[in-house]
Amino acid sequence: MDPVKKIAQLVRAGATLTAYTCPACGTVLVRLKTGELYCANCERTVVLVKTEEEAQQALEIVQLREVRRIVFDKILQLGREIEKLSASEMVDHLRSMSLLIDIYERLSRLHGEGQRQQPKSPS
Repeated sequence: MDPVKKIAQLVRAGATLTAYTCPACGTVLVRLKTGELYCANCERTVVLVKTEEEAQQALEIVQLREVRRIVFDKILQLGREIEKLSASEMVDHLRSMSLLIDIYERLSRLHGEGQRQQPKSPS
């Protein structure tokens, strides 16, 4: 879909246009209701930073989010497989799920702490 049409859809859904452009492609960024800046052309969130330290913090947040998503997908995958298993196999799957859930919760806490520390984009 054309980026201009995507931007129009996002604005109709409550996003606002900003004076910022995407550093990768130059498309005007929109501010989503969540406060995140978004490039409709690249289809990704953009974080504006002032220092190398802020850039590193933002990168860590993005990487943690991706790991958390992968762990969540594995939990769902194990959940779908449970009904086909014998009792002993189920116990192993449930142990794995329990470990993954613990990891997911820890990543969620880290992600939440990172969001609070993330550099705020200029208003």
